[in-house]
Amino acid sequence: MKLKGVENNSVIREIGSLFRRHDDSGWHINVKLEPGQKKQHVGVSQIPTLARRRVVNATEQPLPAGFLKRVVIENTRLWLTEPIDACPIPVVSRQGDGRQWCFNFEFGGTRYYLPQLELARALFFHHAYITRLALIPGGLSHEFDVQRIDNLSRALINILPNCTLPLYVRGDHELRRALAWILLDDDARQSFESIARYQLQNGYDTDKYRLWKFQFEPPPLAGVALTLRGHYRQELESFFVYEIHGVSNLTCHCPASVDFVDPRFAVKRPGQGRAVLSGLQSGPELEIDDEQEPKTDKTEFRIETPAVTFEFVNPIQTTRIAKGKGQATGRGQGGTQSAFPENKRLQVSTDEASTQGILPSADYDGLRDRSDDTGFYVGKFKAFNTMILQLVSKSNCHHIHRETRKLPAIDGYSKHMLADGNPRYLTFHIIRKDDQVYALMEVDTSDNKNSLSTLLLRQQDMQFDWERTIRELEIRLIKGSLVWPSKFIKKIFGNGGKRVTHPISSAENKSLLDQDAILRWAERVYLDME
Repeated sequence: MKLKGVENNSVIREIGSLFRRHDDSGWHINVKLEPGQKKQHVGVSQIPTLARRRVVNATEQPLPAGFLKRVVIENTRLWLTEPIDACPIPVVSRQGDGRQWCFNFEFGGTRYYLPQLELARALFFHHAYITRLALIPGGLSHEFDVQRIDNLSRALINILPNCTLPLYVRGDHELRRALAWILLDDDARQSFESIARYQLQNGYDTDKYRLWKFQFEPPPLAGVALTLRGHYRQELESFFVYEIHGVSNLTCHCPASVDFVDPRFAVKRPGQGRAVLSGLQSGPELEIDDEQEPKTDKTEFRIETPAVTFEFVNPIQTTRIAKGKGQATGRGQGGTQSAFPENKRLQVSTDEASTQGILPSADYDGLRDRSDDTGFYVGKFKAFNTMILQLVSKSNCHHIHRETRKLPAIDGYSKHMLADGNPRYLTFHIIRKDDQVYALMEVDTSDNKNSLSTLLLRQQDMQFDWERTIRELEIRLIKGSLVWPSKFIKKIFGNGGKRVTHPISSAENKSLLDQDAILRWAERVYLDME
């Protein structure tokens, strides 16, 4: 990714006020780069990528700037609001963005100075769409209709027909979860909506422009841990934050299950849908032109940017469903990077698409959700796990290990996701029968994309590396469009790899089996364990 008009290996030194012309609805933000150059501002759509001391248009992997720290928040309501130049570190207080707002708080004997925009970026601004929406008073209500079916268990979020939420966000369970948190958690929503309120209250007008120093009210974030980097001066007991890398131990006060009702979600037919393309290293180099609008065509680039890691204590389970349907029927999106020449520069825009736009549309993905949500998907393996219990009830079978994990995301492939955008899981058990060790594997195919038999693998030697082998098998499974990789299995296991057919089950609920069927399934597996 390149930002047009910026020299290679430019460092973000200062981040200033937001502004817009009176005759234009688009906001921009002042940015000072080093070395000094003509470009001194960018559109607000670039905020997900803006953090002090980041390197823009890097020609090689840059080293992260500053000291790494971890702080635990008692309550943001106890924080002070001050200008950045209140920080006693001279190199910080003397900079040109010293009048921008920051939070001032103490942790572990050190006083931290955290720019308010950086905290909002880490909490909310993971893609350009949500960043622009934050500046629109009542923006959330214009784009989404929330229906709380049960305050404790379930909610519906109707994506309104006029909503311009990117398709890849609609189909990504991590970004969808963060959006559900903003919409449904009262503290998070009030915080998000305070951004537009502060702009209306504290922004001011000149002859040509409206200007505003970013400010907002953060959620209380009690007990939340922030992983951050910045400038630390031990003798001053002060730390100025450049960038937040991680937000963990975050509690979500909203229903545990959320359905996104999407009018653009339907079974994909040839010639329909919108291509959602990842910014792959093997594809064209993307150059962001933030002075042009994107066109309203059927191409949408998803750009990975240095991501903030999120970890919810109680993650929300979200699904994407078609309007008027009870369950998901297809992703309604697809495509690969092959439509564009490899290793060529392609100009794109991250602004909101319009009929006057001339460039392909693009948006960022700046979030990595590391919440432990395995519990949502273990139930899909209920019949399989019950069969395993029957198997190890035999006197000569002993259970060694069990693991359930997400299939890996691989650029250019989509089968690691279910049709509704949630992750596809694989579960495996390692079992000893007499003196021989076996692995039994099952993959979630509840979206009926493929029918996969249970895979039985016999360990080849005492030092066999199951972790490495299963990881390679997962990759080949995804690249093979959910077909067990026969050649790989034959090469590694010889005759020690077998497929065991499933009992016949309901097409609507593959995990629903009667006890006799599970017993017969376990018996077939036992007999195949030679």
